[in-house]
Amino acid sequence: VKIRKNFIDKELSYDVNINSKFIFLPLHLEQEHSTLILAPYYTNQLEFIKHVLKSIPVGYKLVIKEHPAMFARSWHSKTFYKELMSLPNTLLMHPSVDSNQLLKSCDLAITVGGSVSFEAGYYQKPAVIFVETSWSMLSHIHKVDSIENLPSIIENALQTKPNNGEFLSYLEYLEQNSFSHNPYDIAQ
Repeated sequence: VKIRKNFIDKELSYDVNINSKFIFLPLHLEQEHSTLILAPYYTNQLEFIKHVLKSIPVGYKLVIKEHPAMFARSWHSKTFYKELMSLPNTLLMHPSVDSNQLLKSCDLAITVGGSVSFEAGYYQKPAVIFVETSWSMLSHIHKVDSIENLPSIIENALQTKPNNGEFLSYLEYLEQNSFSHNPYDIAQ
């Protein structure tokens, strides 16, 4: 674990000043509900990232960030990180980097079904997801039903400029209803 952590601290980027157009892809915690149960076809994150890389337009970089809670799973292997770093047009970010900083400056967020897709709405950024979530109906969300459609969904998402008025209204709704109702009713 110490060897992996030393590698992460030495080799992964801390610099959030990315001087190119980029798509932000945060890694999921390995062995979590959003991939194992909701998206079993996307549990291999390395293959998932390769699909995304094949689908992004020319001129975009893919910025990948390690999940900060992976320390509880002893991090990924050095081989995993080295393979990610060897992929073209990618930048691998240190888990301590603030995701909000990346969301502020990215052009698009992509996640299997993580909360970053929701948070993108606050920053008026489009997001691509692969599973149904309680926020899938928000207009900044673009859901992938088939991996073959990913290039066109990304292209469409990049051409949209979300208005966070809808997002803020949804937050207000959650705030008004979360304490008086069962939280599982929110998705209804």
